[in-house]
Amino acid sequence: MKTQVSIDNTKGQVLLYKNKLEVRLEEDTVWLTQKQMSELFQKDIRTVNEHIKNIFGEGELKPRSVIRKFRITASDGKRYDTIHYNLDVIISVGYRVKSLRGTQFRIWATNVLRKHLVDGYTINEKRLNAQQNKINELQNAVHLLGNVALLEGVSDEAKGIVQIISEYSWALNILDDFDHQRLASPKGTKKAKYKLTYEEARTIIEQMKKKFRDSALVGQEKDKSFQGSIGAIYQTFDGKDVYPTAEDKAAHLLYFVTKNHSFVDGNKRIAAALFVCFLHKTGLLLTKEGNKRIDDNALVALTLMIAASKSSEKDIMIKVILNLLH
Repeated sequence: MKTQVSIDNTKGQVLLYKNKLEVRLEEDTVWLTQKQMSELFQKDIRTVNEHIKNIFGEGELKPRSVIRKFRITASDGKRYDTIHYNLDVIISVGYRVKSLRGTQFRIWATNVLRKHLVDGYTINEKRLNAQQNKINELQNAVHLLGNVALLEGVSDEAKGIVQIISEYSWALNILDDFDHQRLASPKGTKKAKYKLTYEEARTIIEQMKKKFRDSALVGQEKDKSFQGSIGAIYQTFDGKDVYPTAEDKAAHLLYFVTKNHSFVDGNKRIAAALFVCFLHKTGLLLTKEGNKRIDDNALVALTLMIAASKSSEKDIMIKVILNLLH
């Protein structure tokens, strides 16, 4: 697909004209040769080539992703494979080249960017509001569908689908809150009467090693950071617990032991095992119905997610754990 473009010298705008600069539109971007950029910015080809070399040499762009060869017809009537550069290169050259046309290009590009940022924000905000309305409608629909499933005349298959969706609507809500950064920390259900000691933690680790016949490297401490992880969940400030509830302490225990990487081997397994034992001792492991609050798959995913997270994401990781325990 091809079109023609030109720059209006009086307004600094890119306008569509015929018989001006022909460009190629492929792969959702614009492609120009060095000769075409020379015409666009009114600079000789050697200058354009020098700017492109500097762009690649400084690591601003990678040649492989911004260069393509397209076959074009030359003045002699023959077709040749010719190197083209995409819009990223064109913009980079436009911000480097010194000419009246280059200045006009920069003015135009800056205005387009500013308009995109302002209008884009408004449009995205509207989209988010519309999306939230759709989510609210979906949640209401799920609630109504749950009631419909109780009615006569509805097929067993339809009832089964509705029941499945209804049962997972809470989990879907958590994921939506996570995506929109509005995940809150639920209040703890009880004060922590049980206190995990370093000695008891070591006993749990040794029992785990016997159960799984692990090597001597599992649970071998590299430094004193493991003791620090245990002590951290019981730290106080101004006479009050920093993590006052059992849920708070359990969440931070899993996070600290996973992230501190205190052992030569087995860090994630040890963190998960201590977390499970702590939940058991504080009565949080099972629901009133006798089901695990966090099942095996969720525990694995949660521990791996914490291990792969950035330190700046600590608060959101803790909130995820607390919501799963809620």
